[in-house]
Amino acid sequence: MTTDPTFDKRFLTPKYWGIWLGIGCLKLLSWLPYSAKFATGRLIGRLMYRIARKRRKIAEKNLEIAFPEKTPAQRQRLCKQHFESLGMSFSEMALVWYGDHKTNHANAFERSLVEFTGREHLESALSKDKGVLLLSPHFTTLELTGLFLSFLTHYHAVYRPHNNPLMDYLIAKGRSIQFDNGETVEPVANSNTRKMLKILKSGEAMTLLPDQKYRAKGTVQVPLFSKNCPSNPATSKIAKLTQCLVVPLFTRRIQTDQGVRYQVEFLPALENFPSGDDIADTARLHRLYETAIRMTPEQYLWVHNRWDLKL
Repeated sequence: MTTDPTFDKRFLTPKYWGIWLGIGCLKLLSWLPYSAKFATGRLIGRLMYRIARKRRKIAEKNLEIAFPEKTPAQRQRLCKQHFESLGMSFSEMALVWYGDHKTNHANAFERSLVEFTGREHLESALSKDKGVLLLSPHFTTLELTGLFLSFLTHYHAVYRPHNNPLMDYLIAKGRSIQFDNGETVEPVANSNTRKMLKILKSGEAMTLLPDQKYRAKGTVQVPLFSKNCPSNPATSKIAKLTQCLVVPLFTRRIQTDQGVRYQVEFLPALENFPSGDDIADTARLHRLYETAIRMTPEQYLWVHNRWDLKL
C-alpha cells in the first residue's frame, strides 16, 4: 500500500487560487447528471475552439499533416469536433477525480456503459507472470481509461509530473485508485525508471503513454502519418530490460441515442517485441496508433505539438 500524495500548506496561498477556482468548477461539473456532464463538456470545447487560438492553430496544422487527403472544410469540421471531444474530456476528468470509485470502487460507474473487447488478450498476458506493459496513446478519453482498466486488474499508471506543484499533487491524487481490498495505487512519475522496472520485473501491470514528442537524450526520428517526429524508444528498452509483454490498449467514446458509452479494446501482446531495432519497433507502434486514430480521429490529442512544429 502506498501513501496519499502530500498536501503542502503553500497551496493555500494566493498564488494558487486560480487553480483552486478551476478545480471548484471541475467539482461542480462532477455533480451534474451523466448526460448533462457531456452536454456541458461540448459547450466548454466549443468555447475553447474560439478562445484557445494557439492550440487551435496547432490542431489545424497537425490535422493537415495527418489527413492531407481531406479538404480544408473537412479538416476544419474535424478540428471543431476535436475541441468538443477535448471539452468532454473535462467531464470525464470530473468522473475520475470525484467519482464513486474513490470510496466504493466495487460499485463505481455504470458498468453497462463500458464494453471490453479483446479482454482475453489482457488476461492471457497477465497469466504469464512476466509483467504487462499496457500502451495507451494520448486520446481525449485518457482519464477514463485508467478507471476502466481498474475494473479488470490492479495496475500502476505512469505519468509525466506537472511543472506546477499543486497541479502535480491534484493529478496524482485524482488518478489514484483505491481498490476494494483497501490498497491505494498512485501514478508513477515517468522519471522514476527504477520503480517502473521493479513493477514489471515483479510481474505486475503498468500503463505507459509513449506517443508524445520526445526531445531528451535517446530521441529517435520516426514517421507518424508519413512525417518524421521526435519519438521516445522507451517501450522497446523497457521491454528488453524486463522481458515484459506489451499489450496495446485503446478507449473510444461512442455517442448513441441513449447517451455516451465506451469501448475499451485490448490488442494481442506484440510478438517479437522488442526486435532489437528501436526505430523499427517505434515505427511499428506508430502504425498501430495510426490505425486506432483513424477509427475516431476527433478523439486523438491534436492540440499537442506532436511534430514539434515551429508555429
